[in-house]
Amino acid sequence: NTFALRVVGDSMVGKHIFDGDIAVFEHGPEPRPGQVVAALIDRKNTLKTFLVRNGKPFLRAENPKYPALIPSEELVIQGVLRTLIRHAKE
Repeated sequence: NTFALRVVGDSMVGKHIFDGDIAVFEHGPEPRPGQVVAALIDRKNTLKTFLVRNGKPFLRAENPKYPALIPSEELVIQGVLRTLIRHAKE
C-alpha cells in the first residue's frame, strides 16, 4: 500500500516539496481536504493539495503561478502523502 515518486517541478514549493524530493504515499485512505495527494486527473499524473468546494473535489498547486486543477473527466486519488525524503546538497 506504500509507494514513492520523485518530485519533478516547482508546483508544491509552498508546502516545502521541491524538485528532486522523494515523496512517499499510502494508497487506500480517503484524502481529507488539505492533504497532499498523488492523483490521476483527466489522464495526467500530478502531486497537489486535495480540496473540496461546493461538494466537488479539485486539486491546488502550492505555487501561485499554477492554476487549480478541476477535473473535466475524472479524478482518481492514487495515494496520500506520508513523508518526504530529501538529500542534502553538498
